[in-house]
Amino acid sequence: MDKTNIVLTGFMYSGKSTVGELVAASTGKGFVDTDAMIESETGKDIGEIFGGEGEDAFRKMERGVVERVSAGREQVIALGGGAVMDESNVAMVKESGVVYYLQVDAGEVARRAAGSSGRPLLDGRSPREVELLLESRRDSYTRAADVIVETAGRSPDEIADEIARDFEMKKSRDEGDF
Repeated sequence: MDKTNIVLTGFMYSGKSTVGELVAASTGKGFVDTDAMIESETGKDIGEIFGGEGEDAFRKMERGVVERVSAGREQVIALGGGAVMDESNVAMVKESGVVYYLQVDAGEVARRAAGSSGRPLLDGRSPREVELLLESRRDSYTRAADVIVETAGRSPDEIADEIARDFEMKKSRDEGDF
């Protein structure tokens, strides 16, 4: 299958949903957020699922959603922050898409997360604990990525433009292999 999907991955608050919507608008592709799909399908927010059913149950739901969206075409897919920890998720999205890792540092995560909740893996954690969680995932994000996009000091529009341009360049350059 040729790669028609743009897949965004990265830590919580890296901007996957915001940037994803912008990329979708500029490319004419549909936008899919795997966390939002899970919430819509279950009628529960992620925190409720983690609290009531546990992380393992959530990851199983996530794997099913990733499998379904990976089978689609011409989409911008925002993966949940932990989706790349499951190698089967990575293999599925790489089959049909180019994976962009939105790299963010712990300080920026803390700044963006201030005053919000609903992220069960962040709620109640100290800045140092957030940094350690981010670092524990960094290798998985990097291994999954076809392209690493630095987000520090950049607007969502700048990041979205870079991703859209890069994808089109790859598509036209590798038309036969893509």
